[in-house]
Amino acid sequence: MGDHRLLKWLLLVVVVVVVVAFLLVTTIIFAVQANSKACKDGLRAEQECRNGTHFLEHQLRRAQEVLQGTETQAAICNQTVVTLRASLEMAKADSREQLARVQELEGETAALKQQLQNALAEVERLRQRNDGASGGNNDPASSANALSPLVAAVFLPLGLWDLQA
Repeated sequence: MGDHRLLKWLLLVVVVVVVVAFLLVTTIIFAVQANSKACKDGLRAEQECRNGTHFLEHQLRRAQEVLQGTETQAAICNQTVVTLRASLEMAKADSREQLARVQELEGETAALKQQLQNALAEVERLRQRNDGASGGNNDPASSANALSPLVAAVFLPLGLWDLQA
């Protein structure tokens, strides 16, 4: 029984030595491979990739910020365009109203000119009748001069009153 126990211990020691040797060999192989050129190149490439990724993420954030600022400016510009178009439409409407008023005033002016011509024709007719009735002794220039202030005094207030209306 003592030999059997010794055999168990010996077998256990052999198994432990084999396992330790196996672990030692695999650790050495791993260490050699980890320090190999290919592994170091792979680690360097991975680090460069991370650096590039961080740089690209930073660039993307900056581009997104610029885009947001540009979109804000575009929205402000669009609102300004809407406001300017509304102002332009109001200015066009005012211009049309002013044009209509000018045309109305031109019509009134034409009517007043016609009234003045009619009044001058009436004055001329009255002057000729007056000259004919007095026998032609009156100087035509003096009678025309005498009637002109009278015509102006009568028709000027009438014309101004029509313009105000």
